[in-house]
Amino acid sequence: MPANKAKAQDPTAPVTQKLAVPDLPTAVGTMAVQAWVEMGAEAVRFVQDRLQQDIKTQQAMLACTSLEEMRQIQSEFFSAAQEQYAAEAVKMLDLMGKAASGMTASTSARRYDDVPL
Repeated sequence: MPANKAKAQDPTAPVTQKLAVPDLPTAVGTMAVQAWVEMGAEAVRFVQDRLQQDIKTQQAMLACTSLEEMRQIQSEFFSAAQEQYAAEAVKMLDLMGKAASGMTASTSARRYDDVPL
């Protein structure tokens, strides 16, 4: 029992042994990571753009001199935000679809060594 405990806590064991996932093809894993990176980058870009729009709108609202002007700014802000969120949802769904189709294509593709003789 102590030998197993020492083996499990061996800090010199290769990282690949520590992180190995049985039956996970490397190509699918790589595609999944790439898809997550693309989706994360798109989400960060979107949030950054929205924050810039929020700041511009806040500055415009602080400079308002009438309630009608405030209403107009709010109306434009909400219309633009709605369009941008809808467009972003389409982009994210497209990225997810591309990732899913890429993963299914790579897992269902035949290789030269898996053809029965």
